[in-house]
Amino acid sequence: MWNDRPRPGESPVKPYLLPLALLLAGCANHGDLAPAIRPVDGAGLATAQTLSGPAAQGAPAAAWWREFGDPQLDALIDEALQSAPSLQLAAARLRQALAQAGVADSATRPRVMGNYQGDRERMSEHFLYPPPFGGSTVTMSRLALDFSYELDFWGRHRETMKGAQSEARAAELERETARLVLATGIARSYVELDRLLSLQALSDRQLQAAREAAHLVDQRFAAGIDNEPARNRARVQAAALENEQAAIAEQVLRVRHQLAALLGAGPDRGLAIGRPDLKNAGALALPSVLPAELMGRRPDVVAQRLRVEAAEHYAEATKADFYPNVNLSAFLGFQSIGTDTLLKSGSRIAGLGPAVSLPIYAGGNTRARVAGRYAEYDAAAAQYNATLTTALREIADAVGAWRAVEEREAAQRVATNESGRAFDAARRRHEAGVDNRLAVIGAETEAIAEQRRSADLRAQRFAAAIELARALGGGYAESTVLARR
Repeated sequence: MWNDRPRPGESPVKPYLLPLALLLAGCANHGDLAPAIRPVDGAGLATAQTLSGPAAQGAPAAAWWREFGDPQLDALIDEALQSAPSLQLAAARLRQALAQAGVADSATRPRVMGNYQGDRERMSEHFLYPPPFGGSTVTMSRLALDFSYELDFWGRHRETMKGAQSEARAAELERETARLVLATGIARSYVELDRLLSLQALSDRQLQAAREAAHLVDQRFAAGIDNEPARNRARVQAAALENEQAAIAEQVLRVRHQLAALLGAGPDRGLAIGRPDLKNAGALALPSVLPAELMGRRPDVVAQRLRVEAAEHYAEATKADFYPNVNLSAFLGFQSIGTDTLLKSGSRIAGLGPAVSLPIYAGGNTRARVAGRYAEYDAAAAQYNATLTTALREIADAVGAWRAVEEREAAQRVATNESGRAFDAARRRHEAGVDNRLAVIGAETEAIAEQRRSADLRAQRFAAAIELARALGGGYAESTVLARR
């Protein structure tokens, strides 16, 4: 009867196994497998001309929206950051990533299991045990602590753990990105609400003036002073403004509903939002070094860089499958035929030994999996490059919008002031009997139109400030992330 168990005093490991394992490890053929794409060096991206501007040491602030000076906006964003569904989703994904990191970390540690096995079986009369055990029915009992530990010589579990940790950090930064997207979304909608309410008030003044003008033209038509086309034009202007009032009211309602949804509340929550009181859009300020600072200030850019690191770790972990796998196992406990003698000293068992798995031929499976991992790395690197260049484009667009608004505001201030003076002059001429009331209404309508353009530009300045804050990372810093843990 053959038995491959070692004799007493004989090592369970054959002396030739270790050299053979090392020989086979040296034959692992994967030198031609490597990434095809690398992350771009941000220092090589030209930005000096496009992104020149006043440098700021710590711009933007973590709560950048507070610079607008509106307590209601501050309260709305604070409310959203507490319970918005988008943040709950990001937090759930973070918990999932942290759990995966924990699973990967556990693979690097020893395992101890407490096991009991009791099998009722009939013994063969013609196998290991002669009668009286052979041919009888007995209970085979085993109670033991089983220990196992994989000796991670090639870094399979270590690299997997590092990859999972990088992904967990990336998920944490994606939560920061969600916070930034939520804050900017609320700020944008709030600025739009401010603009629409301003336009609504100015449109109402225009409508009152148009109705008065239509009434005067009706009187002049009845008196034979004006013709029918003039009367029709006056009525059309009043009707168009009435239509505009209804359209603005609908837009105001939509924005209120949008704000409520961003807050994670029902539409009635939006109806309770008061008139915005935005005071200051701030000044243009850029980090001192771009894009170097951008690579560490935007959470989405940093998160994608961590995805690249994770892909690299996973590729290294998969490459370990080319090499032998060495497991150390041990056990300590009791084993007996029957249960009445299980815990007696003579039933004690103990063992210790390695198990070596040698990957000799797998039909190209390991090479294909490593190649797949490097393809994942290439995809992550390409996504990082796209994220970085997109971030720079967004900053450039926001800076361009800010500067365009500044230039337009200078000209608009002149137009608004001059139209106001023209309106004042028309009223004085009317009071002096030089011009009629229609001339005053015409001057007032032009002045209100310029005020509407000023309101639009004011909203565009706040929108540019919001976009610039978002493009620069919204005040993200590693210290703020650590404070939220």
